[in-house]
Amino acid sequence: MLTTIRTCARPALGARVAACLLAGLLALPAQAAPSTASGTSTGRDVVGTWIARIDQRAAELEAMPRVQQTRVGYGSVLKKGDGGMVDVVAPGPMRPSDVPEGTAPAAGTAPTVVVTPPAEPIPQADPSATPGNALSGTATPGTVVEVLPPPPALTIQVRARTADRVGRLSTRLIELGFLNQEQWTETFDDTLEVAVRAFQLSEGLMQDGKVGEVTRQALDRTPKEAAKLMRGATASMRAFQASVPDTVILVNLPSQTVTYIERGKLNFTMRAVVGRPSRQTPLLQDRVTSVTINPTWTVPPTVLVEDKLPVLRKKGNTGIKDAIVYLDGVEVVPESINWWQVTPERIRIVQKPGDDNALGRFRFNLTNGDGIFLHGTNDPRLFERDLRAASSGCVRLADARMVAETLLRPAKLDSAAIERQLDSGKTKTVSLPNAVPVRFVYWTSTVETDGTVRVHPGIYDDVPTSSSAPSASQAPAAAGTVSAPRRVEPKPVRPTPAAAPQPAPAPAQSSSTATPARAADTRNGAEAVRTAM
Repeated sequence: MLTTIRTCARPALGARVAACLLAGLLALPAQAAPSTASGTSTGRDVVGTWIARIDQRAAELEAMPRVQQTRVGYGSVLKKGDGGMVDVVAPGPMRPSDVPEGTAPAAGTAPTVVVTPPAEPIPQADPSATPGNALSGTATPGTVVEVLPPPPALTIQVRARTADRVGRLSTRLIELGFLNQEQWTETFDDTLEVAVRAFQLSEGLMQDGKVGEVTRQALDRTPKEAAKLMRGATASMRAFQASVPDTVILVNLPSQTVTYIERGKLNFTMRAVVGRPSRQTPLLQDRVTSVTINPTWTVPPTVLVEDKLPVLRKKGNTGIKDAIVYLDGVEVVPESINWWQVTPERIRIVQKPGDDNALGRFRFNLTNGDGIFLHGTNDPRLFERDLRAASSGCVRLADARMVAETLLRPAKLDSAAIERQLDSGKTKTVSLPNAVPVRFVYWTSTVETDGTVRVHPGIYDDVPTSSSAPSASQAPAAAGTVSAPRRVEPKPVRPTPAAAPQPAPAPAQSSSTATPARAADTRNGAEAVRTAM
């Protein structure tokens, strides 16, 4: 019987196996199609994916019903301990006789009175006198008599100035679901701090538990306002999509990030520091042509006029570690020069390579005429902030080493070779076999790798204008087509009194030293270009 069942089952089993194989064969083209598409992915595809996701999220926000929303409002940074009730000390009443003239009692001690000898002798004190009548005129000359302390100061509790904003913060976090109704408070306590950190995590912000300007804007932003920022970003992306290269470095100013797309695939995104509002980073279309390891830094004209020359005139030094100062092309000792009689165009300040260099250990050289480029930094603390518009126009990278290793890979320079060059301390510029395009954009919304849509308020009041870097065939003088930073006129030279003539340079700094100094400038070449930091 069992044999009969097996015999009957074999044809059915064979039919099922054949059906499965046939289904698998039919499914192969459908499964291979996405793989083929991913193999031919382009930069346009990446941007197109971002556009679709942001539009989807914007539509969701626009469809949300309008509800009441509490705004925290402008003000100082809110942090743990703010709000609630605070103690205010009201001074108690004091008698003029409590404190001798010209003296002040020590904190926590009773004031004292020194009895000075009168013009005529006074009767001796009665031995039976008690300390209570010590001031009745029976004290001996020069005796120090303790006076009763004044009444204690009055301590009262009043409502803190920040209590209103802390209360609105609690209400807003309840509306967003980060607190329960029972947890409402006007005191910034541990529970409220945890809720703020949770909100910051959900928004992709630094989780410091403090309500600074960026966190406040995220709390106060309505769905309609967020959707408007998203729609503006997708409109800008669509205009950019048609011309985006398959390999490109994207510098997004509102998000203060740098993204690298390599052959149509997203490689990395990292935090960056961009130009401050007074020294905006322009929207450039440029390319990275070379990478400098252990770069020098030449102080750019704007920084020289506004920052460093005032320091030179006030203190006699630059305030820059390992800096060399040139006057009319000759290296000088800063303390030996009267800088009030020197105009900015005669000065050049160059910082030596090293860990203290303002550019860090890597500089990524572009071709624009603004002196704008990408580089590392000697102060990584700025990357811990949400608002990182703090440079003089250039873009500082959170991980310049990784960017260098990525771009130098086609140049056959691996991580070990880069490490050896760093250890040597010598400056070296490596040209890239193929220049990497760089695009500076102003997108107020972006998409993370997990599909989360982020919103970034504008960091500038006026959006910088778009411009292109000069082509290789253009002369450097033609670089004026790029939007240039604000021009800074030299400040008038302060006249020097006749009693303080300008000191003459030491003999060792005479014209005989000018030739080596200029020769050093020629050797450095690109390393000594005047740039914005």
